[in-house]
Amino acid sequence: MNIQRLVVLDDNQEYIALFAGFADLLNLKFDGFTDHSKINFSELKETDLLILDIYMPEKDALDIILDLSNLEFKSNLALMSGTDQDTINSVQSTINLLKISFCGALSKPIRFNALKDLIAKADSQLQQQSRIQNTKMPVDLTLLSHENNIKQWFSNKYVYPVFQPQYDSDSEKITGIECLTRVNLPNIGAISPFDFIAAVEQNNRIDEYTLYFIDNALTSIHSLLLHNPHLSCSFNISAQNLDKAFADKLVNLFQNYTVLPKQITLEITESNAIKMTSEALYAISRLKLYGVKLAIDDFGTGYSSISQLVDLPFDEIKIDRSFVCQLADNKKAQAIISATFNLATSLHFNLIVEGVETQEQLEFLRDKGNCIIQGYLLSKPLSTDDLQSLILGKGKFKRASVSKIIKF
Repeated sequence: MNIQRLVVLDDNQEYIALFAGFADLLNLKFDGFTDHSKINFSELKETDLLILDIYMPEKDALDIILDLSNLEFKSNLALMSGTDQDTINSVQSTINLLKISFCGALSKPIRFNALKDLIAKADSQLQQQSRIQNTKMPVDLTLLSHENNIKQWFSNKYVYPVFQPQYDSDSEKITGIECLTRVNLPNIGAISPFDFIAAVEQNNRIDEYTLYFIDNALTSIHSLLLHNPHLSCSFNISAQNLDKAFADKLVNLFQNYTVLPKQITLEITESNAIKMTSEALYAISRLKLYGVKLAIDDFGTGYSSISQLVDLPFDEIKIDRSFVCQLADNKKAQAIISATFNLATSLHFNLIVEGVETQEQLEFLRDKGNCIIQGYLLSKPLSTDDLQSLILGKGKFKRASVSKIIKF
């Protein structure tokens, strides 16, 4: 499914004519308007790309965006303006908050190649939305009420781990892997891991799930870790996990395998705030004393904060992908990442950057210093066999193959 029609709102008739010509060159249908009241926004289709000029008389783009949200707008949206980037970023933040599919912004004067790139991005997002709609199903929370379900799901491989490599930005060699959840339940199909984990947390089964997941993953890759002692393996644990009983069980689980404690990293996710109770402090101290590394996940978002770097014995900071995806044109995102590099260096922390998807992002990060990089530019999440093959192939990524990586 691709974009089939451009719908443009701009009070300048010359720009309407310019877009009409561009649409003709791109073999797209076109409708242009100088007055928002002439557009029936409720009739826009998923295959339409709506381009709004930020500044319009009577009703500007921000008001129209709020209207689109109330109409449950399903099309793709782009902005255009001659204004400064900070203003565009502010409007974009509103769009993201309202969960409207945003493709980017065009700077005036409009250039044909910039429009082509924008439409290519809209096509990609449209195809991704189509895949999600075809696979995403609501999680039936009652499925988690039966005591043996989670164990059976792992045994039947309805829930299983995949492994995304992490690369040193200088040497380009694999230094670690992150274990990620995949879920494909019978009679439901593939569902979002985020939905599944939320359901597990809501049903107070997160300890049980996490222990089964780590056990299952280590069963698959412990021999790989044994033969590659430089390789680390990271697992996500919820802030809800942090109590004495869980920490003791997790340490006992690690001791069943002969991997080195320093090869294990636990990324504490921020779905819930870390409450500094005696139980939580015991859990963190117990894990730290065993020798595993601790990472603060999604740094700069949610509940994560600089104060946690002071209060808790972290070894790593992981920059959230929401900053990385804005590196191309958001100077504030660039400044935040640059400051995080300096912070990690001062604290002698490892720095992991996730969500690296373009060569430009990679080059920006390399200019800032050494870090660990993770994302689809380098590798998608892999099965155990594919991971083994990659590491046996010396574990370096090849830029020539980057364009062939397909998300799933």
